Amino acid sequence: MPTFPAFVPKRPTLPLTSMACFRLLDKALKVLANATSYGIYAEMHRQESDRKQTVTCHGIDAEPFRCRVAHPDVPGEYCFSPIASLITGAARLTLAVLEYSVTNLGGTHAMEDTDSMAIVATEHGGMIPCVGGKNGVIKALSWKQVENISKQFDALNPYDCDAVPTSILKLEDDNYDDPETRKHQRQLYCLAISAKRYALFLRDKRGSPVLLRKGVNNKEDRWSEHGLGHLLNPTDPESEDREWIAQAWLGMIRKSLGLSTQNTNFGQQPAIGRTSITSPAVMRPLAKLNEEKKYVDKIKPFNFLVTCHVKPFGHPPGVDAERFHLIAPYEADSREWLKKTWTDKYSGNEYRITTTGHHGDRHTARVKTYGEVLRDYEIHPESKCADASGKPCGKQTVGLLQRRNIRIDQIKYIGKESNSLEEVEAGLEHSAENVYTEYVDRRRDEWQTKVLPALKKIPPAILVKISGLSPTTVKDTLAERSRPYRKNRERLAAIARRLGAF
Repeated sequence: MPTFPAFVPKRPTLPLTSMACFRLLDKALKVLANATSYGIYAEMHRQESDRKQTVTCHGIDAEPFRCRVAHPDVPGEYCFSPIASLITGAARLTLAVLEYSVTNLGGTHAMEDTDSMAIVATEHGGMIPCVGGKNGVIKALSWKQVENISKQFDALNPYDCDAVPTSILKLEDDNYDDPETRKHQRQLYCLAISAKRYALFLRDKRGSPVLLRKGVNNKEDRWSEHGLGHLLNPTDPESEDREWIAQAWLGMIRKSLGLSTQNTNFGQQPAIGRTSITSPAVMRPLAKLNEEKKYVDKIKPFNFLVTCHVKPFGHPPGVDAERFHLIAPYEADSREWLKKTWTDKYSGNEYRITTTGHHGDRHTARVKTYGEVLRDYEIHPESKCADASGKPCGKQTVGLLQRRNIRIDQIKYIGKESNSLEEVEAGLEHSAENVYTEYVDRRRDEWQTKVLPALKKIPPAILVKISGLSPTTVKDTLAERSRPYRKNRERLAAIARRLGAF
């Protein structure tokens, strides 16, 4: 969770008389390009269903395969995956070129998102302290070097240079005191927790942090709500004001700088989020609440619900933590949250909630408070990166991170995982099957590619003795004449691992 001076890319200078016109045209072209040049080619609709259907899938092999799934994805009218993949691939390549341009100069970045990067830079460049850097320091590029990197991307501008005379690497206005004259550049800072959790800020004359807010010079607030945006405003649940998130970020920044912080007045309240009824599966467990009610008073599709986060080991005894999620009719009065009866959306069973103690009981779940959610948020590990020693990041990892080494272990076909990625990140979804549909190709599943070749290295007599399966079953399995039931496959896989066959 490093705090770095950051240079946020900014737009090149344009004549003031044409600035507004070009901004509107730039935005219009961006929306048009996203919608007609990418979105329609990647459009997929996940069909919520309780019954499995047989579908035909086209993958990397010449021949398609068939499998049965419960929630198939249906392509949109203009969906054409090869074009969509080439477009996203080109975007990733552009980011890779940008990252190479920075590292080639010995620099690094504070954060990188899907379409942006905050480069560690100061006015004149030089070495700055950073845990994990060589000898405890890293190199900050100069503002001029970052400007030169931006200009290198001019050649990739696909638009008419007279209509859109800008680099595709847009330099943000936040870097300047006055974005119109752009005469006085200012130093920005960044607190980065993970890829989508970061905040940009300034420092006043006393060194105190000042959040970069939407205002005269800035088009938008420069702190992330990722992982917190689903939560209700704890000070006024009916309000759309997100100032509480800003104050949470300011507290985290002050702590990282070794400055004093103030405790919030909502830290002990249960952390309550808002969700909506988007499928029959969410509606079903609430059927009891609609009994003997007039239609106008019933809970209906697309109505809002409230939901909460169960603390680790806070689940009622005997429930499956991956299939346990509490919901209740929408309630804005925070005084009622602990008094309400909550419903498990999987089983339909009813429970109460508490914010005290370390665990729940048969009828009560111990849920997280806003204070506990924010503490977890602050130490969220960046799973895609490694620390200075090359080990995967943990909750206490700070400083300069590096890429993790990866290898292809298995090829799996999955559906539209982006359908619920933010819900998973927020803890609203716990089971993988609720996030995306997996299309199993038996020609490429783990049994076929890893387990069976390993079993063939083991003498059949030993497999029969250890597994307890009949000689005929083992013989037919090794000859690929039959495929064992799931439990027997798991048993044989465990034997192969134990014997070191793979």
